[in-house]
Parts: sequence; structure tokens; C-alpha cells
Amino acid sequence: MIAAFFHNPITMSSNSELLLLLPLCAAVGLIYKTIRVEYLSQLPREYVKLLAYMAFGLVALCVLLWAIHTYWP
Repeated sequence: MIAAFFHNPITMSSNSELLLLLPLCAAVGLIYKTIRVEYLSQLPREYVKLLAYMAFGLVALCVLLWAIHTYWP
């Protein structure tokens, strides 16, 4: 039954694929900060900071790669 899922993949546009990065970053960030935070009361603040850091990093990387792709000779 699981193998049937891989034989009939769902087609997605590139925009919807990019939107799946945010839940992935949220899940990874929550698990990472839950393990690494010293006091649980610090978890929400540290989680939001990490999520913003990861989102800003992805946007900066996308802009950099777009600029290289567009303007590199």
C-alpha cells in the first residue's frame, strides 16, 4: 500500500514546493531547540529567533543564487 504512493507522485508547482520549506523549518527548529534549550521557559523565544534566522538565511541564499544565476557571465 505504501509503495503505491511512490508510483503515483503528486505533481506540485514550484511555488507550492517552496511553501513546504516553512513547515519543514518549523519542525526542525522546534525539535532542535527543545533538545538544546537549557530552561523550558526560554523555548518559545529561542524557537522564534531560530525560525527567523533560518527563514532569513533561506531568503538570503535564494537571492544570492538568483543573482549569480542571472548576472554571472
